[in-house]
Amino acid sequence: MTTITTEPRTSRESLNEVNTLFPELATLLIATASQMVNSSKTSLLDAHLTTASGLTTRAAAGEAKTRKAAKTVEVTVADGESTYARPNGELYFSRMWGEWNDVQALRKARAESLFVLLYGAPGCGKTALVEAAFGEDMETVLGSGDTEVADLVGGYVQTPSGGFEWVDGALIRAAERGVPLLIDEVGLIDPKVLSIVYGLMDGRREYAVTQNPERGTVKAKDGFYVVAATNPNAPGVRLSEALLSRFSIHAEMTTDWALAKKLGVPAAAVTAAQNLSKKQLSGETSWSPQFRELLAFRDIEKSFGTKWAIGNLLAASPEIDRPVVADVFTRVYGEDCRPAKI
Repeated sequence: MTTITTEPRTSRESLNEVNTLFPELATLLIATASQMVNSSKTSLLDAHLTTASGLTTRAAAGEAKTRKAAKTVEVTVADGESTYARPNGELYFSRMWGEWNDVQALRKARAESLFVLLYGAPGCGKTALVEAAFGEDMETVLGSGDTEVADLVGGYVQTPSGGFEWVDGALIRAAERGVPLLIDEVGLIDPKVLSIVYGLMDGRREYAVTQNPERGTVKAKDGFYVVAATNPNAPGVRLSEALLSRFSIHAEMTTDWALAKKLGVPAAAVTAAQNLSKKQLSGETSWSPQFRELLAFRDIEKSFGTKWAIGNLLAASPEIDRPVVADVFTRVYGEDCRPAKI
């Protein structure tokens, strides 16, 4: 057997062989190591990088900070504005309804004659959304157990001279003017009373005013639209299947906790409200503060202080739920919280 021995190669010999096989490699390695402290080395490296190689040309060390400062981020937003003025002058902050801005979605639903039913706890923004979408050019009926046909259709009103004259109700005015009609708290109105809207909400789009034969049949003009809002958990709420089927779009509105914080509601108050909302869903309480109450809390705290605002909110809660509400606020704020008392 023949034994072959090799002599150890020196570093210089290895380097010379590398330079022979890969010209300029050693120079490039040195440039790579020193480019962050010597920008001229970067230029040397750039000469060996082409777009065809799929590599990106490096920026000189002195340019790195400049490029970073000039970087911009594109944000995709929903069509339309983010705030809308309500008739009372207050601003409504739009939310996302699926992939749509909620105000724009409601306006599109009107254009397509797709009637909308909004449901949710009082104070979460149902009425505010409708007002933001349609402004002052709309009719409104606030429903209750005492709402009558005359509130929607109209009736005879006594004049100063002692006679009587016919005055249209909100439903007839909206149909004749071609504007939206908001039936607020629709679930509290007797279903028999609400049956008068059926003809204007289906293919007939008309209503025969039998209460006043001289008024005749009213036909809905283009632009007429019905949107309703209700709190499904309120005592006495009843909605017939015939009415529900005429609303093509149903949506639940909830309180936007993040928006409440953005508008200045203290984070602790929002946390307490969220905890109470979870208890309400589990049946531990029947009430929790919504958007309206939280905004009022914010304003009251500014004027009277935190403890005063908490006491006021507890006093405004249903009596049966006050012990639970007080306990939640006590735990969140770390001090004894009690309802306001004079």
